Amino acid sequence: MRTYKLYRDNGHFFAFEIENAYIRPPKIAKLLEGVGEVTDIHEGKKFNLPEDVHVKFRYQGKDFIVWEPYGDSSRYWVGSESEEDIDIHPLEMAFDKYQPPTIIKIFGDLITLNFKSFFGK
Repeated sequence: MRTYKLYRDNGHFFAFEIENAYIRPPKIAKLLEGVGEVTDIHEGKKFNLPEDVHVKFRYQGKDFIVWEPYGDSSRYWVGSESEEDIDIHPLEMAFDKYQPPTIIKIFGDLITLNFKSFFGK
């Protein structure tokens, strides 16, 4: 899955985005379970989280969220709720390695108009 890294002005990689057409919050929670130092994973409505926060978890003892800006974005934002510089490469790598099932990949490509994938590019 493609990830979109976000950097602070000082060059620190602090968050990333993923296209929500390829993955839903239950699968995000499942992926996070496999990342070392991730604990306390909670999915949105089950835990009365704000409507645009789909998953909340702790990484290296810090609070993180999977957030959909404005509740209608095409991407989920994954990052810390604090301004602290934390190495999030292991989190990003888990999503970067994820390959959605073929039917979801096709559906996601259609929704995102990613026609290059149909031609092997």
